Amino acid sequence: MALLFSLVSLLGAFLLFQIQPMISKFILPWFGGSPGVWTLCMLFFQVVLFGGYAYAHFLAGRAPRTQALLHGALLLAAAAQLPVIPSEAFKPLGGGDPTGRILLLLLTTVGLPYFVLSATSPLAQVWYARVYPKRMPYRLYALSNVGSLAALLSYPVFIETRWDVIVQARMWSWSYAGFAALMLACAILAWRHSRARVWSVTALPGAGEAHTARPGFARLASWVALPALASMLLLSTTNHVCQDVAVIPFLWVVPLALYLVSFIITFDHPRWYVRPWWGALAMLAVFASAGWSELPWPDFGRYGIVVQIVVNFAAMFAVCVICHGELVRRKPGVAHLTEYYLCMSAGGALGGLIVSLLAPLLFTIYLEWSLGLLLGIAIAAGVTYRGFEARLAPAWSRARGVGFAVVTLGMLYLVQAWEFSFDAALARTRNFYGTLKIQDRNTKRVAAGALQFRSLYCNGTEHGRQFLRADLRREPLSYYGEETAVGQLLTGLQTKPQARVGVVGMGTGTLASYGVAGQVFRFYEINPDVVHGARAYFTFIDDMIARGARYELALGDARLMLEQEPDQRFDALVLDAFSGDSVPVHLLTREAFAIYRRHLAPDGVIAVHITNRYLNLAPVVERLAREFGFASTRICLQQTDRVGHYHPDYVLLSRDVEFIRRHPAVIPDYARDVPDVALWTDRAHNLFQILQSR
Repeated sequence: MALLFSLVSLLGAFLLFQIQPMISKFILPWFGGSPGVWTLCMLFFQVVLFGGYAYAHFLAGRAPRTQALLHGALLLAAAAQLPVIPSEAFKPLGGGDPTGRILLLLLTTVGLPYFVLSATSPLAQVWYARVYPKRMPYRLYALSNVGSLAALLSYPVFIETRWDVIVQARMWSWSYAGFAALMLACAILAWRHSRARVWSVTALPGAGEAHTARPGFARLASWVALPALASMLLLSTTNHVCQDVAVIPFLWVVPLALYLVSFIITFDHPRWYVRPWWGALAMLAVFASAGWSELPWPDFGRYGIVVQIVVNFAAMFAVCVICHGELVRRKPGVAHLTEYYLCMSAGGALGGLIVSLLAPLLFTIYLEWSLGLLLGIAIAAGVTYRGFEARLAPAWSRARGVGFAVVTLGMLYLVQAWEFSFDAALARTRNFYGTLKIQDRNTKRVAAGALQFRSLYCNGTEHGRQFLRADLRREPLSYYGEETAVGQLLTGLQTKPQARVGVVGMGTGTLASYGVAGQVFRFYEINPDVVHGARAYFTFIDDMIARGARYELALGDARLMLEQEPDQRFDALVLDAFSGDSVPVHLLTREAFAIYRRHLAPDGVIAVHITNRYLNLAPVVERLAREFGFASTRICLQQTDRVGHYHPDYVLLSRDVEFIRRHPAVIPDYARDVPDVALWTDRAHNLFQILQSR
């Protein structure tokens, strides 16, 4: 019987955490590949987890027969909702905030199975305590976290690389059916071993007064606040990292796995959580994470981004260990077990609500990550001081306290200087797709004096600029100058008055500066705030319309829009939809390029903007070119003396071999040796192969 309870705890937790990356990956391309998709999914899972714990708390006070019958009915009802494959009716038809659509999709697809699985851990522990009244059931919680960890680690390494999401969903559904049978057996065993018709956890054998005393408000509040901070850091750190790299299951799984490891360490045995050492480690890790751009790090080359990710995740992990370690120090006896887990799940849901819903309403930048670090430093300093105070003489303790206070103040100053400064801006907005800022600036002084220009920033990365002087405002700046690959391409098309140009990612609308009378420029943009910013604060599109070119807008994810549209016969299709330095993987896969090929004219050209601080995307695009029979060339503008211009990197693809020959490759020195990568698909893509070295 003990083996059965252990097996149920493991399998339930495995299925609970296996479905999270699976269903999130399934719907990610539907909603633009935004980090907000994962954050919103996590919020849903945390809220439903709270619901499952509340249900377990309610059920624990009912008669064993009632428990078995009611939970058995829910297990069967959840099985009727299988398989967990989202309906394509939930695909968005345009732009706008998809929050409601995503939550409804998750509710109707996985809501009831996830709710039933969420109740597994507390119910299994209550039933275990009933069958084995002399044993403490908390180690089952650590065991369930092992199952959760196994699910998360196996997904990107094993599951994701071998089966597509449809097969994964069916495998998961069959596994759930086996779990339901085992869980029902546990309920029946607990029923058979009950000696009373009506019972509750407060009547468990061996529960003395010390274990049945009602916890006070402060203790209850700590059960909520500590997991809330850990959850907040988990989600905000994941967002922070994904904004700079890519929204992929691997970068979801690693922080969530570390989050679970912190539970395993702290709940398994008190000896693993030593206050002063974990407190000192947390302060050092947070200091390194917050001060990444300020500290004199050595040159890590191509692995610099990996080291930065490791530092960020280490800070999150150390603070989570402290939060959960302090939570374990406040755990009650078995009599209040379900109440304890209920408060914990409420804290997790609260952290998710803060990051997913509250922060976008209150902040126009990603401030919640910095706030989480500040709170983490404060708690780590307090824990360290208390730890040394308990182990050292009072005089030494006071000296240690002063030292840690000084260090903490220094860290707070660093974090404040690094993230909390607000520079002047014409507009700041934040929505599901990220942050946006529009700002006027001056160039470095030139012969004619400083030139004022206006820039648009998405998630901290500039996505276009425009001179404010009327005689200069048509000049394409930043990544889109006439010397660049895309500039050469669109300048050449100006002799073709009926040309059709598709642009994936609007930015400031700079590419409209190349439009001439009779041409059509069709922009695909998922973020309505970007569209408003481009039309309200920049004149590229209005000037193009005044010249007689036609402007078209498809508001929504470009891949979905192109998938639904009739053939566009584009003479040029420009892919420029990066958010910050994050790679929208679903736009660079075999399935996506099959859609692009359908919309190209026979001699049409695809221009892929691959400028990136961390990743060398050229081999990915060139591998796709070979797959579809395109000739390709890579053109990187290595230097320019023109004010307001950058050095962008593009790959041009076309079935017109003569066009490619007329545009010889210009490859930067740091990218002479490129790796030979496997073809990217919706199912498999490896970012670590293409880490950039400069």
